[in-house]
Amino acid sequence: MRAALLLACTLPLLGCGLGERRIVDVGDGFCATGLRQARPSLPPPAPGEVERLLAGGFSADAIEAAEAIGVMGRMQALIETERRPGNGVPLILARQAVTDRVLLALLDVQATLALLDCEGERADQLRGQLQRNEARRARNLGLAGILIGASTAALTGGLSLAGSTAAGDTVGIIGGSAEAAVASTLLFGSTSGVLRTRSNLLAEIHRQPAESNLFPATVWRYLTRRDAPDSPNIAEEIVAEWRAAGLLEVAAEDDPLFRGEARLGIDDLERRDAMLDLTEARIALMSRDLRLLLEEVTSRPIPRYRRGMGP
Repeated sequence: MRAALLLACTLPLLGCGLGERRIVDVGDGFCATGLRQARPSLPPPAPGEVERLLAGGFSADAIEAAEAIGVMGRMQALIETERRPGNGVPLILARQAVTDRVLLALLDVQATLALLDCEGERADQLRGQLQRNEARRARNLGLAGILIGASTAALTGGLSLAGSTAAGDTVGIIGGSAEAAVASTLLFGSTSGVLRTRSNLLAEIHRQPAESNLFPATVWRYLTRRDAPDSPNIAEEIVAEWRAAGLLEVAAEDDPLFRGEARLGIDDLERRDAMLDLTEARIALMSRDLRLLLEEVTSRPIPRYRRGMGP
């Protein structure tokens, strides 16, 4: 009878710990507003255009950046304008056409980094809520374990003093089992929450569609262009970095991180955060390449023109 009483006291305590596993749902927020953007057409390089730009004094790294943002034709026009006699107005306009496109590409990079950072903050919000729930759950289960241990000790001691050794042993077994149940629940239980996102940038990089609806066209070409037909592009290098860091645990079709809506635990959110950080670091390097291109364009000497000459 006393054993049954102990069980009756134990079950509500266990329920208090398990009841903390509430569902946390984080939906799409203001990050999705970044999807509205113009889709400029980026012309592919014309035959022999790379060689002409190299002969015109541009470096190979600057030409690669120019190809990514579709400005190679404007650079060729700049070279041709430099060779024509006249006043400096056409040259200034040709240079401005290149620099405007470079500055716009720099803004595309910053917009992409802002979107990645926003997605990371949304995951941090969900992770913070899950961690608070987990801490509350652990506190309640710890309290339950203490109460079960104290109740078991009191009942076992009382029964032993009353001469009911067998009953005391039974209560001790039941109490020990209840404490083990609490400990295992604390050890193996976990909380999870639902994360909804229309801008799943990680899935876009993993799938690599011909055109991206999430990344600006300039950034997407930078990520997917190849220096040679058999060489990996930057997006593939990012996925390889994920795999090398142990962040890809299952096949892509089974990984919840690549879904628009998924139930994620704290470990999943930490994986997602690490993948976003690696992606953000690689995309940020595009600013370095664009700076090199802009520096080479603006540092080109302006030919001296005789006063009074027409354009």
